[in-house]
Amino acid sequence: MDFEVTIVGAGVVGSSLASLLAQQGINVCVLDRNDPFRGNKVTRFQGRTVALNLSSVELIKELNLWSELEKETTSFERICVWDTKGSSPLEFLATDIDQKKLGYVASINSILEYLFKLMQDSENVSLQLNTELKGVEVNGNSVTISCSNGNKISSKLLVGADGVNSTLRQLSNINTRTWNYDQKAFVTSLKTEKFHENTAWQIFTPTGPIAFLPFDVNKESNISLVWSAEKKYAEELNAVEEEKFISELENKTEYILGRIELKGAISSFPLNQLHSKSYFSNRVVLVGDAAHSFHPLAGQGLNLGFSDVVSLTDKLTKARRRGKDLGSNEILQDYEKSRKIPNLTMTAMMELFKQGFEHSDPWIKLSRNLVFSTVNQSSWLKKKFIKEAAGFI
Repeated sequence: MDFEVTIVGAGVVGSSLASLLAQQGINVCVLDRNDPFRGNKVTRFQGRTVALNLSSVELIKELNLWSELEKETTSFERICVWDTKGSSPLEFLATDIDQKKLGYVASINSILEYLFKLMQDSENVSLQLNTELKGVEVNGNSVTISCSNGNKISSKLLVGADGVNSTLRQLSNINTRTWNYDQKAFVTSLKTEKFHENTAWQIFTPTGPIAFLPFDVNKESNISLVWSAEKKYAEELNAVEEEKFISELENKTEYILGRIELKGAISSFPLNQLHSKSYFSNRVVLVGDAAHSFHPLAGQGLNLGFSDVVSLTDKLTKARRRGKDLGSNEILQDYEKSRKIPNLTMTAMMELFKQGFEHSDPWIKLSRNLVFSTVNQSSWLKKKFIKEAAGFI
């Protein structure tokens, strides 16, 4: 089987890339070792959520999916950040940058369902699900992969969108810088006593940051929780009954939204940070978590993955119009240059945030308070932070 582009990984990033390329008439194969589209209506609004910034919304609009997906999202026009150690709270408003919204919270399962339908209806997309990548071989102007079902697929370019533990990245011998945060993230659905006020709440505590994302599409709940806990404290949370878990959460968040009810299963996963030293190898290029993985405290992981998708689509589309080789180093270097600095900047910011908020050193605490105060008093700085969060880089 021959294609112009083969994408390994059918998650949101890989599927959105395939859909955008297909719109440009590029023949794409999408391979995944699992079937990420196997959800049903019962689980549609369960599981992990994502805060889509305005830049990501534009991508979804380009795919002509937003009119339907928007009905299954909850918007937020305010971000409230505070530190339980005493810093003044920070408030970011959509009106500060002349916007009505700062973003929208959506279910990953919901986004995947719309992307699946889009690819199924496209003549330019071939889906190879429940099919594992076994080998990669570059032959001159093409790259061929061997699959677990015995198939061999050839293309001009091979894209790794297969996540933080990317098989393709490993087979292509692309090295990474990675470190463990010694934290675990807990995610679940909640119902709070008070209305969320269409606000994304971020609380920094001595044992890790907590995010309350407004998401009331499910009706039974109105908040999506992401609670990042230091290793020792995470072990304690794992061991307690659900009632104690919620009690701890209420105390840690200072009852900002009143009493809390648990409305979904609690799941957890370890937190690591990763950045590939190179975004490409011989006819292989990485996007999303395969290239970079961040701490969830800023909620920018998928948004940056979408930015990768937009950039790579632009480079490949222009190259194809000029009759250039889609897998050439020239094209892939151009893509890497466009994305590496923004992604490395986010990597540095996440590490700075983590280090800055986990230390009890009085000088670090004083510096942290000064930063909060300075940002609060500087309209220029505030606008810069808000624009970056909204995707206006």
